[in-house]
Amino acid sequence: MDFNILSPMQVTEAELVASNVPEDDHPEWQAETVYAAGARVISAQTHRIYESLIDDNSGQDPRIDDGSAWLELSVTNRWRAFDQNRSNPARQANEITYSIVPTQDCDAIALFGLTAGSLRIEVWDGALRIYDQRFEMADTGHVVSAYTWFFGGVVYARQKVVNGFPGYLGHRIDITIDANGAMAEVGHIVLGRNNLLGRVLNLPTVRFVSHSRKGYDDFGNEILVKRGSTRKVDLSLLVPTHQAQRVMDIVAEVDGLATAFYLSGDGPGYGIEGLGFVDDHSQPIDVAGESVFPLILKTLK
Repeated sequence: MDFNILSPMQVTEAELVASNVPEDDHPEWQAETVYAAGARVISAQTHRIYESLIDDNSGQDPRIDDGSAWLELSVTNRWRAFDQNRSNPARQANEITYSIVPTQDCDAIALFGLTAGSLRIEVWDGALRIYDQRFEMADTGHVVSAYTWFFGGVVYARQKVVNGFPGYLGHRIDITIDANGAMAEVGHIVLGRNNLLGRVLNLPTVRFVSHSRKGYDDFGNEILVKRGSTRKVDLSLLVPTHQAQRVMDIVAEVDGLATAFYLSGDGPGYGIEGLGFVDDHSQPIDVAGESVFPLILKTLK
């Protein structure tokens, strides 16, 4: 099995050319309007939501406020798919669509936190559609017995990685997340260049990390505070030594960025697929031919 990681492309107004998700979470901030404490507004310029902290709030621009009059809450619904945070998804009834024109070569896309029955990726070269694939998101891996086949209900995959499509400069990539009568959701979308780092050696580990905490009420009774969970992936890659610099450069390129990683090749992925960041990367060099590179990644909630 081969380990892949995406060099993510930043998605800004220059790349995101269209979407069916309106940017109308709250009214646009107006300088002449007087806002009460708790009132919420958006800025179409920053694509963020702000909440007033004071009464009689007028003329104080939330985009440049020092935190005394306005509290920045989050990005707007349309832009939540690109904010490096999967726990606050973009939501839209029936389907979500995005049209993106890459400003760098982009041959892979990964979507996380999906609620959808199907996913469609189209690539356009001007008026010519040169790629069109639809993926059904039903996850048959949850069928483990005759009972679950007949009575277990339909379980949908929450993430999908697609690579090898012709997302060159100037092409338009159309993404359709179809929930067919339900609420469509996507937590984060990563577009970028796919990088094969090396072959995964045996015995990788995927560790469940709970962020829940135990607290106490006023009477000393224990209270479990649920805070979600992440995963920690610890594996070793076999890399030809002459490619060591290439691997080091790729890891440095994605440092501090929310990126996608996954396994490719024959066989299952064993759960080694996610949205996260490189936590540690050792670089022992075996000059004889092939080197073993330990790599640790942490997922985002």
